[in-house]
Amino acid sequence: MSTRRVSILLSLALMVAGCASRPDTVVFVTKSSLGVDVEQTPPSASIAYDRVEGYFGPRYESGAVPPVLAVFMTNGQLLDRQVKQLYATGDAARALLAPAAPLPSDPEQGGDFKPMFFGSSTTVGLKIGYEAGGSTSTFTLGYKRKELSVIPVNAGRFPSVLATLQTDVDARSATDSRFGAGQLFATGAAATALAARPEVRDVFLTKADAALNAYRSEERQQSRHALVTLGCLAALPDAKLPAVWRNAEALGVLDQEAGAGAFASLGPDAARERYTRYLALLDADSADATTRLSLHRQYVCGLAGR
Repeated sequence: MSTRRVSILLSLALMVAGCASRPDTVVFVTKSSLGVDVEQTPPSASIAYDRVEGYFGPRYESGAVPPVLAVFMTNGQLLDRQVKQLYATGDAARALLAPAAPLPSDPEQGGDFKPMFFGSSTTVGLKIGYEAGGSTSTFTLGYKRKELSVIPVNAGRFPSVLATLQTDVDARSATDSRFGAGQLFATGAAATALAARPEVRDVFLTKADAALNAYRSEERQQSRHALVTLGCLAALPDAKLPAVWRNAEALGVLDQEAGAGAFASLGPDAARERYTRYLALLDADSADATTRLSLHRQYVCGLAGR
């Protein structure tokens, strides 16, 4: 049975179980698949990693939910691979994260409650090809992640949930390659305790800083491309403006609301004003947008002889 089919069936099973169960019943499901294929002729390695996690259970008026914890880790080796997996609920989940601390009772999990759902699905595919000398010749990595939570909320009472994924790929040579994966999934007190751990916080903060730095880099580049483009546009005669609008539409550097195809129906001044307004709307989350804007800048400045 294919990994995709198993994932779909497990997701449906989780939903059906939740619908068929009483609201005070906890349904907690994990499914992991890790396949490694290493070939000698030609030298290559293929890895497929797939994991589904899901929780369906009560969310009490206090904001508390029954704690669950799931951990999946590998040592990253293509050969002699080691896999560690953990699945725990209730006091066991809390004791694993804070074994020295006294386990609190659960009076907050009494009273009225509503159903809550929290789930994630992750697929990672990796293929590496090596030359005769052992150096990397081809490298293909595919990644897909879905997360969903449906959580009833009272004022000031929002339940804790946490889901993380950390991958480590190193494909320098056929004898020194690794693919490591670590995944955490937790709810309630277990999620709160897990989020307080320094190693978990460090991973999150490092990733957040990297994403912010990448955003700022794209923003700076796009701002520079836009400013230079507008400087070149100011040097163009009106007769060359239609070529600018056509290039902007072909590259998709303007928001669809700009209606670049309708620029020809506007007067030169109105078209310049509309173009300037929409070119200033940056898409700093996209490196592809930076590339397209760079190509457009080169075209417009080429028309201006700069």
